[in-house]
Amino acid sequence: MSPSPLRVLIAGGGIGGLCLAQGLRKAGVDVTVFERAPSAAAFREGYRLHVSPEGSRALHSCLPDELFTVLQETSGRPPRSMSFLTERLAELLSVEVLPAGAEPDPVAAHRSVNRYTLRQILLTGLDDIVHYGKECVGYERHGDEAVTVRFADGSTAEGTVLIGAEGGRSAVREQLLPHAGRVETGMVSVGGRLPLDAETRALLPRHLSSGPASVLAPRGFSLFIATHQAVIADRYRHLAPPEAGDYVVWGFTGPRDRLPVVDRPAREVRRLVLERMRGWDRRLRALVERSDLDTIHPIVLRTAVPIDAWRPSNVTVMGDAIHSMPPSLGVGANIALRDAELLTRKLSAVQRGRLGTVQAIGEYEREMRKYGFAAVRASNRALKQSAITGPVAFATTKAALRIMNALPPVKNMVFR
Repeated sequence: MSPSPLRVLIAGGGIGGLCLAQGLRKAGVDVTVFERAPSAAAFREGYRLHVSPEGSRALHSCLPDELFTVLQETSGRPPRSMSFLTERLAELLSVEVLPAGAEPDPVAAHRSVNRYTLRQILLTGLDDIVHYGKECVGYERHGDEAVTVRFADGSTAEGTVLIGAEGGRSAVREQLLPHAGRVETGMVSVGGRLPLDAETRALLPRHLSSGPASVLAPRGFSLFIATHQAVIADRYRHLAPPEAGDYVVWGFTGPRDRLPVVDRPAREVRRLVLERMRGWDRRLRALVERSDLDTIHPIVLRTAVPIDAWRPSNVTVMGDAIHSMPPSLGVGANIALRDAELLTRKLSAVQRGRLGTVQAIGEYEREMRKYGFAAVRASNRALKQSAITGPVAFATTKAALRIMNALPPVKNMVFR
């Protein structure tokens, strides 16, 4: 098989699409990214993102060594545990992520990263291939080796392969797989953030000194809390968001019919959350009360529905465009990074003449469907388990967690 010149078009400049672009450029593949946002300045979000060992391995594979070093040096303090608490801050279960005294793996580590900072790292060196103000609205295939992508401004671009990485509302997915939609889970989540100053530190449960915590409460409500603490050297200050500093993020989740926050102003959203937190520990309520209204945003939780295999072509999808999932396990971005690493390997094999284009895409899709839809199912199970509304079922769940917590061999068997 003779090497085939490749021109890869990526619709969407999110975390997954940019990681793929870095991997392909590192492999010597001609790649261009088209992002609907008007400029890089549109991405000013600076919220915490958990990068798992799997996601970290993917970044290590796709990034040049010097950029992976920057990622390591700008990451926050790595988590050592994950805790589950009651709304009165009693411990239900605490699981070690990193044993006491152990040092994180330099590559496959849990990392707390700032989303803005990670984007800036991923954009480094890509100025000439990332084009803004380019919203993909459709494409035309010309056999298995050519594709034309169309944009909302009337322009077009031509390449060999098109990757849809535009998130849950992907136009590429809608044309390629019109039956692969997303559905509402029946749950909503409200996110907020506040500076990690001395007053905030005094409010935090002791468990947060070693990692994030999830509060399980009656009536199907839950609260996730995590801190992001990073010491960014002066030479990396340009990678930090405008509001750089340590902070706490929280996410309050519940059934949509019990938490009517959609299309409400932030002040009303906060009031509704605090009403649902009546009877909770005052410190948890204070975290919500002290959060700036500009940081409080509700979202409707949606999920992809796993679908059967489709016929591969020179057009495919990755990340939330195909396997979007609720944030209950915090793995969505990591699965997109895994997609990027796998696609990089397969398309690099095409570049070297070891695989045909459609064969490479087919191999990627077969593997991606397995782990991607497995993550969708697992995330939905976790969401359902955190939203138990019946008092008997909720009491049973708490008892099971406490028993597991009291039996380390059982806990280790479940979480290792």
